[in-house]
Amino acid sequence: MEQKRTAAGVSSDLEFVQELRSSVARYLQAIDHWEAEYQKYYRLARPHETVSPDLEEAQSAYVSSRRELETLIPRARRLCAKFEFRDVWPGLVRIELGGYSPQARMASAFGRSERLAIADCLANLELRCGDDEIAPGQARDGTPNEKPRRNFIQRIVDYFF
Repeated sequence: MEQKRTAAGVSSDLEFVQELRSSVARYLQAIDHWEAEYQKYYRLARPHETVSPDLEEAQSAYVSSRRELETLIPRARRLCAKFEFRDVWPGLVRIELGGYSPQARMASAFGRSERLAIADCLANLELRCGDDEIAPGQARDGTPNEKPRRNFIQRIVDYFF
């Protein structure tokens, strides 16, 4: 079990993945809230300019959740490499809000397929990190996992069949 230091202290991989899951949820909620506020009025696309006063609250929530997530992404990428999962994390923070006018496009800046890939990666990471924290002689519920002893002939039959 790999131990890492975070801002709150030492946490296991499973605790980190749970923290990552909540951070991703806050980030996606901030994106959805920003886009809902953006859709309220007729606007022109201005992707690289400052936001209008009605979007300042949503923009600050988005920026703070993005900063929080950016601190967690390097360890998430290392865990994906460790368990040989697809690295879905770089595209998560490289989105552009306000690139299109609300009248021209109704799709989200972070699409459904990307959200599903992130959810799948988080579920797989949580499953694998949870398996790593279980001791080799225990079942998932914490009870001892005793395999019946098999004699030599039974093991040969099991190997071939």
